[in-house]
Amino acid sequence: MKRLSYDKALFAAAAVWNLGAAVTLIIRPETFLARLGIADPAARWLARSLASSVTSWGISYALVAVNARRFRLFAQLGAFSKTLFAAVYAAAFVAGQISFVAFIPALIDLLFALLFVESLWRTRGLTPMDSK
Repeated sequence: MKRLSYDKALFAAAAVWNLGAAVTLIIRPETFLARLGIADPAARWLARSLASSVTSWGISYALVAVNARRFRLFAQLGAFSKTLFAAVYAAAFVAGQISFVAFIPALIDLLFALLFVESLWRTRGLTPMDSK
């Protein structure tokens, strides 16, 4: 039962993380862009468009927090997506294209991905049909 509460808290925290990032991308895209060293004013629209995906993932994680069995696939896809995001940013960091400060959100996403995988592994026998 404690692990179930932990899983709910994990995915709720991921939802808050993503939705908070989405708000920042929409309201203050220049904050995100400055960390990446991008000064082009047109890039604000790219940052804002990224917010649509970040929002969608945030909603998906909230759904997992509410019903982990039913929305298990979102957790699986989220682990993959967050790992890929971290890999892209890791490559940019290693190449010297972004600062460590710009890399920190990707490290947080990688931590979430690892925690998602741990949760998925621990609950691997549970399927959406088990909730009926």
